[in-house]
Amino acid sequence: MKFLFAYLIIINYISFSMFAYDKEQAKKQGRRVAEKNLLTLCFIGGSLGGWIGMNKLRHKSSKSSFKLKLLGITLFQLLILLTLFRR
Repeated sequence: MKFLFAYLIIINYISFSMFAYDKEQAKKQGRRVAEKNLLTLCFIGGSLGGWIGMNKLRHKSSKSSFKLKLLGITLFQLLILLTLFRR
């Protein structure tokens, strides 16, 4: 359980950091982080960091297709959690 908690803290920090990095690169017209990489980080546990990054930094928040994919990932993760805790 400690490992899972530590993992979630780290992956959410990384996810948020990548959203921040991508936002900064967008401002500078620099090399961007691919959306699939941001979504992969969210999928492997960093969805909370992704949501916080999207809302706090106002990054990707106007892109409906991205928000829909992130919502799908989050709902999938919640479904898994509910299934695990029902046992």
